[in-house]
Amino acid sequence: MKMNKKIISGLAALVLSVSGLYIIDQDKETTSTLKTEQIAIELVRTIAGDTIVFNENGAEKKLRLLLIDTPESSKTKTGSAQPYGIEAKEFLANYLKKKNLSIEYDPSHEKIDDYERVLAYLYADGELVQEVMVEKGLARVGYENGDEIYLGELEEAEQKASAVEVNIWSIEGYVGDYGFNK
Repeated sequence: MKMNKKIISGLAALVLSVSGLYIIDQDKETTSTLKTEQIAIELVRTIAGDTIVFNENGAEKKLRLLLIDTPESSKTKTGSAQPYGIEAKEFLANYLKKKNLSIEYDPSHEKIDDYERVLAYLYADGELVQEVMVEKGLARVGYENGDEIYLGELEEAEQKASAVEVNIWSIEGYVGDYGFNK
């Protein structure tokens, strides 16, 4: 009788531990596949390497690409275009042509800035545009609070671009902590 109780207790413990692991795995799967919603948009025009005008449900809005900063492409703010500013704007305009575009808000970041621009991630045919711009050395990572969902990926892309000194990284001392130094 004691042997049967030990076997039954052992089997019960085994069943509980296996079902408990299953529940834990189910919880992990649910949280790792949790995504924020992407919203389809249409490009109206490109203003700069980090700013576009888009149409969402018939309303035109400005979008400031979240977490990146590109050199100025016009002379409005700086008196002249900064190095790689025009290249960043032209690359973005060409890259977005004829692609399906969508935006995604970051739950840890405000959705609208002080200039009434939407702050979001931009996708072109499912690819994160901010990451492409940083990989090409046409943008630096900036304006982060440290909790954004794609900050790690963008910082990794920035380190790679910096290491091979592509575009903005080819000018010594050009990229600063708060913008560009020329």
